[in-house]
Amino acid sequence: MSQQPLSLRFETKLLWKAFEAEIGVAPTGAAIILDICNADGWISYSRTARHYEVPKRYRNGLYTYRKVVSQVDYLDQQGLIDHDRRPPGERGWQSALRATDDLRGIHAKILGTSVPTLARPAEVILLRDADGNLLDYRNTRDLDRKRKQVIRFNEAIAGAGLDASVVAPLARIYNQTSKRGGRHYAMGPSWQNLPSEARRAVTISGEPVVELDYKTLHPAILYAEAGATMPSDCYEIAGWPRKLVKVALLILINAQTPHQARHALAHADPMEAVAPLGSQAALRAAGELIDAIKVMHRPIAHAFHSDAGARLMTIDSDIASCVMSDMLDKGVVALPVHDSFLVPASKRDLLEEVMLKAANQAGLWMMSVSQK
Repeated sequence: MSQQPLSLRFETKLLWKAFEAEIGVAPTGAAIILDICNADGWISYSRTARHYEVPKRYRNGLYTYRKVVSQVDYLDQQGLIDHDRRPPGERGWQSALRATDDLRGIHAKILGTSVPTLARPAEVILLRDADGNLLDYRNTRDLDRKRKQVIRFNEAIAGAGLDASVVAPLARIYNQTSKRGGRHYAMGPSWQNLPSEARRAVTISGEPVVELDYKTLHPAILYAEAGATMPSDCYEIAGWPRKLVKVALLILINAQTPHQARHALAHADPMEAVAPLGSQAALRAAGELIDAIKVMHRPIAHAFHSDAGARLMTIDSDIASCVMSDMLDKGVVALPVHDSFLVPASKRDLLEEVMLKAANQAGLWMMSVSQK
């Protein structure tokens, strides 16, 4: 079943007493209710104490092992949630919960016509190790500048009139060092979790949105760094499905070793058009396609299976920051989906102008954008 992690993304100060009077929950319980009643489907959470042991900078007073587990169990005892409780140590699955109709009724009664307010995260610049665990780090002027920038984005998102089911604060997440990753991730169920078709139904301040994305962003960065001209179509190789070539090129850029790239491509869904996934035929086809891509993209082949993706994400995330900042300076909220952005439909042309300007400032003169 599809799950989103418990995020406690809404402020409880003005609502907790009402929930306490109605069903007897503590502040963490109220935050859990706001989370699950403003999300579709199941919300996962951990029943392992170690999950909640994080460096001080990330700690949320409501998000502790004792508070979360006790309040989930209380809601379960009251019959107000569907609870998929997993035994300790079961790998690959966390426990999960979702609101019952009765709890949604209580939530609707208390909120009335009001909408919940986004809570401010304890930290919006996150650093994770290779296993995804949060790490402490020494602050710098550059990171503090980026932190203030994300806080500004979150204040704008909170006032953008988004539906509670898709609104969430952003954080920039780096991997192992501040030179790897740094993309803007929504902390909780959000517009980023929706399929591209469903994102078209999102509204900003009541207006329908459009989504524009950068075409071939990571290959364009690599070609710019190499001082070479990028092919007009990076994914066109005779005899191979274009969708498969696109996936293969992205895998090559992000893989750490040749073996990892070949194995990942042999198991990628588009490979089904050529051979059964994971079969020896798929592995042979993956090797042949990789060789063909290396010939076509010889100027950037040195970056293949070299773990270049994380470094390139740092560059594209800085470009995204420029886009969102420039749009906000012009009074427009732009919601990021990594290398694409949602804006009110009336601001489509402005977004394209700002995206091309940000790309040009990063040295990507041949960059183009398209509408999803």
